[in-house]
Amino acid sequence: MRLYWSPVELASRLARRGVRYNFASGAPDPGLLPINEIRRSFERIYEKYGAAVIAYPGAGGLRELRIELSRYINKALNIRVDWRNIIITAGAQHAIKILSQLLMRRRTIVYVENPTFVETIAPMKFQGARLIGIPMDDEGMNTHKLENLVRNYGPGIVYTVPNCHNPTGVSLSSDRKRHLLEIAEKHGLKIIEDDPYTSLYPNTGQTLKSMNNDVIYVGTLSKILGPGLRIGFVITSGKLRNDLEKIEQHDFAASTLTQYLVYDLLRRGVAYDVIQKAHELYPRKLRELIESLDEYLPSALMYRPSCGFYAFINTKVNAWNLLRRGIKQGILFVPGNKFFINENRPNTARLSIGSIGVNLIRDGIKVLSVIMNN
Repeated sequence: MRLYWSPVELASRLARRGVRYNFASGAPDPGLLPINEIRRSFERIYEKYGAAVIAYPGAGGLRELRIELSRYINKALNIRVDWRNIIITAGAQHAIKILSQLLMRRRTIVYVENPTFVETIAPMKFQGARLIGIPMDDEGMNTHKLENLVRNYGPGIVYTVPNCHNPTGVSLSSDRKRHLLEIAEKHGLKIIEDDPYTSLYPNTGQTLKSMNNDVIYVGTLSKILGPGLRIGFVITSGKLRNDLEKIEQHDFAASTLTQYLVYDLLRRGVAYDVIQKAHELYPRKLRELIESLDEYLPSALMYRPSCGFYAFINTKVNAWNLLRRGIKQGILFVPGNKFFINENRPNTARLSIGSIGVNLIRDGIKVLSVIMNN
């Protein structure tokens, strides 16, 4: 299988040159990252655990972290879970990669939202999976279209970001969540739920995992405590859990040091403090983005975001050409063509509120509108 660069990575490389309006980065707001608390946690675990913080963590991850994560998952995500059913990974992307290795082979059918997050489908394509795109609207994946496609193509895996979707920002409605679970039970589908953003917004709706324990849940602390810590997790049970513990030993990718750090941060309540601040900041930033688009680019939004970091727009012209012009004006975004499954949509782009300051969003969209309309 041919490897290719993610457009997110290519745009991020351009960001290193310095831009004023960074709508490309999927990283969390730097003002929310608890850097001083991380320093305190480092000192605490060094004093308490010594050399153990740089030893091997054990299959499936550090026991102390898995226990503390089970409490966090119950409180922040309303998912009841035994700590033994939590497998620690080096971020959510690592979780998707090893799940792809275990569950997918050449021609395995994988149903995904269309558009979907380009970086998580890359390891699926590498395994040779056959991706089937499901149309979306402002209520998320069209589950009736999914059911029709399942009848045509047969059982397989559904990969979904049901809450605060990447790249569209929409959430799957309650009725469609229930319908998706019914379809999975009726047709023997496995569901992989990718959920980086639910805890960052108030009132985001239920996770699929909280509605049905058979769902394979992928979570992360990257958007809360910092992506460089590389701590994600999978919640599952039975044979798949055992297999994940075994395959995770192939690389021991999740650092013992950062696992101890995150354990201490969770135990001291730091994650909850960040979440409380996020509940105020991110909705404000997203509102600013939507209102700015409505004012300066009223026909651009392709979907109406409800939460998360992203909005997906129609750029009217080739987005890569637009990006080259935008960089000269200090603006950066991610062209959207590769977010689509078997479609050529070069006139699309993803805009992110993650890293950009709230005070820069309106001016940035105004600059983008000038470039797009000239």
